[in-house]
Amino acid sequence: MLLGLSPLRISFAGGGTDMPEYYDKHGGIVITSTINHFTYVIVNERKDNKLQIFSPDFETHSVAEKMSKLNPKKGTELPVSIIKLLNYKKGMNLMLSSDVPPRSGLGSSSSLAVNLINVISFLKGSKISNSEKANLSHHVSRNILKWPFGKQDEYIVSFGGFKKIEFTKDKIKVSPIKTSQKTLKELEQNLLLFFVGSRQTSSILTNHIRNIKKNDPQTMDSLSNVTTLAHDAYDSLRKSNLTGFGELLDKGWESKKKFANNVSNPKIDKIYKSALNSGALGGKLTGAGGGGHLLLYCEKLKQSKVIQKMQDYKLNQVKFSFFNDGAKILNLYDHTGTK
Repeated sequence: MLLGLSPLRISFAGGGTDMPEYYDKHGGIVITSTINHFTYVIVNERKDNKLQIFSPDFETHSVAEKMSKLNPKKGTELPVSIIKLLNYKKGMNLMLSSDVPPRSGLGSSSSLAVNLINVISFLKGSKISNSEKANLSHHVSRNILKWPFGKQDEYIVSFGGFKKIEFTKDKIKVSPIKTSQKTLKELEQNLLLFFVGSRQTSSILTNHIRNIKKNDPQTMDSLSNVTTLAHDAYDSLRKSNLTGFGELLDKGWESKKKFANNVSNPKIDKIYKSALNSGALGGKLTGAGGGGHLLLYCEKLKQSKVIQKMQDYKLNQVKFSFFNDGAKILNLYDHTGTK
């Protein structure tokens, strides 16, 4: 029995520039980190050649079906598509779950895709690099399932850690953030995360891509500004300027709201403004927008007031810490781990 463990992520700056429609022409950059919340893939091999899938998050149970007759269905489209792509034919029971609800802005779909690619490749005895995990996962999401995703999530989940990821048409470069452990710890302590509610991102991302393709002036100007802010955020971290980093989150969020008209809404704007008025320096929604998780930068002495204000809005705080590893596999029988 195997357990695939894949982290979720928080993206701090540059989100939206990781769309191929944008970075192929203009380049892109994101500042992002994996965190200690995960997706899980539990594999129990069968003696026949059938696949059975359990997914409590999507309230899905697919009855055992021959591998040769698999067809993607709602709730099982991701694992079935990956199994078919990798041409895996041995029977198994799959249990899929996550520490967060679906569509919550922490990259759970991409985390699960990388997790499944990693697990199925391991079962086949294939060695696979972090870049290959990321590219295969993105291929399934974008080209097979037609989900309008960017590319940053698959890369940070595959590599793990606190990273700068740069995108061009010909190359994707993943680099560690060179700052002190003391600075990273202080940053971690100054970040607050609250669950706003699940949301549908497909329309937001579809609108975002459409605006890029038609060269919408507001969207393109915002993406250019977001790129500059991501470089500034990287410089702030290297210089241990966390106050500046927190303020850049606010500037980035204001630019991101111009990507498409449904990135934010009056309720989210009201909650965010209340957080700033209570002491937060900046923040953002962690995914495409419309809901999910609200990330805030707030110094320790002011956090109690901000937390209370968020509780007044019935928002639950989600505690987290940075996580340095990417997707990995544990053998549940011998308790040893492997990449």
